[in-house]
Amino acid sequence: MKSDQTLHGFDPLSSLEEEGTTTAIFEEANRRIVLNVLKSYTGYFDVFNELIQNALDAVEKRAAVEDDGYQPKVWITVDLQNRHVKVVDNGVGMTLEEFKYFVRPNISFKKQRETRGHKGVGATFLAYGFSAVRIQTKQEGSQWSVAMRQGRQWAEDRTNSVPRPSFEEIEPFAEEIVPESSGTAVEVVLGNEPGVRPRDLGWLGAQNASSWTDVLRLKTPVGGVYLVTSAFSPTIEVKVIDVHGVITREDLKKPEYYYPHEFPGFKSQDVSSLEQALASIQGSTDERFAKLDSEFKRLNCLYEIYDKDDLLEEASPFASALNEEDRQLIEKHQVSVYASFLSSAKLWGAFNDDTLKLRKGQRIVHGGLQMASDNMVQGDLSVIPLTSEIGYQANSHVIVHMVDGNPDMGRKIFQPELQSLGTKLAVRCVNILKKYRQNLKPDTGSTRVAPDKELHEYKKNQEQYRDEKPLSISWTDGKAYISAIPQQEQDVIALFHQMIGGKLLRGYEFYATSQSERYDSLFQLNYSDDDKVKFERDSNPLGVGVDFHPPYSSHPKVLEYKYDLDALVRDIDKEIKYAKHIDLVVCWTAEKQFKERYYLNSLLVSDEGASRENFGATHQAFPTGSNQPDFEVVVLEDLINFLKDPDAEKARQKQKYDA
Repeated sequence: MKSDQTLHGFDPLSSLEEEGTTTAIFEEANRRIVLNVLKSYTGYFDVFNELIQNALDAVEKRAAVEDDGYQPKVWITVDLQNRHVKVVDNGVGMTLEEFKYFVRPNISFKKQRETRGHKGVGATFLAYGFSAVRIQTKQEGSQWSVAMRQGRQWAEDRTNSVPRPSFEEIEPFAEEIVPESSGTAVEVVLGNEPGVRPRDLGWLGAQNASSWTDVLRLKTPVGGVYLVTSAFSPTIEVKVIDVHGVITREDLKKPEYYYPHEFPGFKSQDVSSLEQALASIQGSTDERFAKLDSEFKRLNCLYEIYDKDDLLEEASPFASALNEEDRQLIEKHQVSVYASFLSSAKLWGAFNDDTLKLRKGQRIVHGGLQMASDNMVQGDLSVIPLTSEIGYQANSHVIVHMVDGNPDMGRKIFQPELQSLGTKLAVRCVNILKKYRQNLKPDTGSTRVAPDKELHEYKKNQEQYRDEKPLSISWTDGKAYISAIPQQEQDVIALFHQMIGGKLLRGYEFYATSQSERYDSLFQLNYSDDDKVKFERDSNPLGVGVDFHPPYSSHPKVLEYKYDLDALVRDIDKEIKYAKHIDLVVCWTAEKQFKERYYLNSLLVSDEGASRENFGATHQAFPTGSNQPDFEVVVLEDLINFLKDPDAEKARQKQKYDA
């Protein structure tokens, strides 16, 4: 079944151009609009989120008008072998007009407040963000199937050598739609383009349909957040083809978020039931606890759900934390909250490793604040900023859900006032739940054996290391007091700050440094002394370029510390860190792996330092194929060698970095 109207060669962006205006002007304008959309998507699960939320919206829309025998269903295929992701639905499908233009930026056929997505950028991301995409839709006796190729290559092309993608008519490819009267299928083909996420569907370690179903419940709209409303429950079939071609399937009848209190093997209770049980027992606190039924003791997880009225009630434990603006936001966005508190933070690791069966070290779910809007989680978990007993932030998992929270495009960043409200509610939830710690199973850690002997061995080993690999460096206004070559990231941090304190490096002012946030440090540049900060090849080779001469004060900037730059490259590949967020990296060394992603332009040779922004930066990191650096780098090993013997280090720079 195919329509008589041909779509072959149709360009969805063509109607954005006006007659009488040069093609080159609109070509660049179209490219810029699309590229801005693509840059807003930085997460591993973005492709899944957009595909799945569109499918769920389509079946929910059809279910609203078809009561008689309609069984909504979504099929998700994750092909690890061929690097494809396909999502098919038996929803409303698209008309020809909708099909022609739904990938255009800022075009949406959805109504706000009634659907999961309505910004008109998700389909643009799918069509132009990858190597290829296939789209098929069926409605009212007509069916259309097209492919679009090299969307990402065109969007990032700076040579005008890649033609803008247009529709290529193809044969229908989604067998799931054949018996259905309407529906849509979208299949995304992942390539190897730098910056495209995900590049490897297998890096999580999930290899079968059971693991992938659980992962999708935690990170995509498959895990619907219905805290105080009835759940929409289409059947979802997850099909996984592993790298060896082995196929597994899993049917999900209840597509809801995988809440911690539901984790296998967990003994869980809600706070309301616990408080009701305690209220029925007479006596002192200790007596009441002693008489409490065993079902409320030695728990793995305590949890509670709060609706809007619970939060706004005058006698609520949340009342003292909220101001009038907070209350208005809770009312406007119908805020609800899920809070859980685990007996041990180690349980997250066990769940990721043993239940989800992910690669060791992958933690897609852990303690933190998860923002959600319109029945789906949005963005990454963030740290709950406790002011006391901060260790409990790792035990706590809080979801703050809003109606029409309206996060920013692909990045899923909420407005500051909503993020602030979510943080306040999360902190108060932890303070409520931690009062019942005695009802949780004791968190038993490993026993430390012979601590005195351990400390003695540590001291002896460090003395030996200092003797074998001493570090001795001084400069006009000071010297480094670290006596051995750095061995780990903490040594790098200490050495860098000694250089700042000793006035070798100038202009750095720090807001904060953290081990728990996604990024290590936030700083500002403040250059106030022209003679000491401006670059001069011979007299001040570590200085900054003319664009940053005093008076110069920067916006807040992100700094990442690493022992080896290669470790940051691995973090970026795994999407633990995002290059576009980082302004400066401070490390001891840069070995080899960075070359897979970056070309390091040395700022220590010739007049290259004249383009330096951060005082003392040794390199600019350019992504492969780009003419704009992602961030600057201070390689401390290179900087120290340069201070000791500039000519020898310049020669080494040219050899190692092809400067």
